[in-house]
Amino acid sequence: MALMWLYYPKGANRSRCSSTFFFTENKRRMQLCLCANACRSAALLQVGEILALLGLDTHAETHSGRLSGGQRKRLSIALELLSNPPIIFLDEPTTGLDSSSTTQCVSLLKSLAAEGRTVVCTIHQPSALLFEMFDQLYAVAAGHNVYQGDTKGLVPFLAQQGLPCPAYHNPADFMMEVSTGDFGVTVNALADAAAKNANRQPVVLPDATLMDDIICEAPPAPLYMQFYLLLMRNIVIMRRDVSALALRVFMHVFIGLIFGYLYRGVGTYANDVLANVVYLYGSCLFLVYTGQMAVTLAFPLEVEILTREHFNRWYKLGPYLMSTLLIELPIQAVLCATYLAPSIVLTGQPLDLFRIIHFYSFATLASLTAQSCGFLFGATVPITISVFLGPVFAVVLSIFGFCIWYRDIPNFFMWIYHISYFRAAFQGCVYAMYAYGRSAMPCDNRMKAHAGGINYCHYKAPRKILNEMDIADVSFWTNTASIVVFCLIVYIITIFVIWFRLNRR
Repeated sequence: MALMWLYYPKGANRSRCSSTFFFTENKRRMQLCLCANACRSAALLQVGEILALLGLDTHAETHSGRLSGGQRKRLSIALELLSNPPIIFLDEPTTGLDSSSTTQCVSLLKSLAAEGRTVVCTIHQPSALLFEMFDQLYAVAAGHNVYQGDTKGLVPFLAQQGLPCPAYHNPADFMMEVSTGDFGVTVNALADAAAKNANRQPVVLPDATLMDDIICEAPPAPLYMQFYLLLMRNIVIMRRDVSALALRVFMHVFIGLIFGYLYRGVGTYANDVLANVVYLYGSCLFLVYTGQMAVTLAFPLEVEILTREHFNRWYKLGPYLMSTLLIELPIQAVLCATYLAPSIVLTGQPLDLFRIIHFYSFATLASLTAQSCGFLFGATVPITISVFLGPVFAVVLSIFGFCIWYRDIPNFFMWIYHISYFRAAFQGCVYAMYAYGRSAMPCDNRMKAHAGGINYCHYKAPRKILNEMDIADVSFWTNTASIVVFCLIVYIITIFVIWFRLNRR
């Protein structure tokens, strides 16, 4: 059985402007009241007032992880009060708290109701002390309403049904005992009696006096300020969890060293052209997977936070997405560089700045596009499905251009070839290493007995591998444009999906 408690403010049809908060006539909503000379410090004033109201002002500089259970409950309420809601819904706010913290929490709710808010919460097995603090009771048992009205009328109601509450007995406990059938009364009988005696009149708190005064409503923060604050918050979160970023950097460097050692020197000699193509393909695949999976696993949790904060009207969707991308995109670009730097040197790629920039550009574009796909999967489907669909989608796109040449692709699969950002990035990487007038490559002396002592280099001319892969006429700008367009389309779809999730009813 669950008990629902209702608080109602007195004189909710009037307005007040007292120190910081006021009530509007139509919305019965409490808002921040500021004088003209204090508008710049509105946010600090609001936070200070809320912390003082909840008794958290002495812990303003304490990290949330170091707060006690009761303090965390009050902090969660403080976060909801930032938007000055007229109605507060709480689901079992006293669960997991000791008796002292529970009393403090309910006393806090009582004070919030006395200041004009309507507080609705569910609670199980309240003590007699807590029961006396509530004003309106809505009791539910087996899906039926078994009592609705003033808490002081619960005992007389039960007495009318032939169920006198024993002296010094907690009325809430007695109500739950009755509802479970301990006294031979069915839930249906209680529900019928409650329907006849329902008291829907609001409880008026005597200390909630309202005064007429001038209302001065603070305007919402501009979009650029929302973006700046969200960006600063993301930076603070990243600084507090440096270990996760450090691990990503370490793994990129480590895998770069491993790849570089396994394929050492393949970028120099004509004998190792095929091995070098495999290295380029493996590099693109590694950066695609790391870019995609990092956000696929983390973004669903961000969407839950975004849903709650956007519902409370803390900020718009646009500033949130821009601040998130401004953090994630540079990090992924730097991670690509930490992988490519050691692997390029160890594999003996031509240290031509022009080629290196082209190689890095395509590899980074592939990683960033895969990251956009990770955002889309993370925002669209549950995480258990997204961790499966993401890799499958990446593998399907990676087949074309390496595992199968253009001339061998069936006509009904040709559209995948053209939309594959992985194909465009991989072909761009190969083209960067073997095109742009690269001279004939040397042949390493590796005479084999079964070859009759002949040291033959089939790909001595770099253009030969490009011709065989059907990428001799690849355009840097065409491939770049196809990747960017694909990435933008995915981001547009992601924005639409998130917007739909935030605004659906």
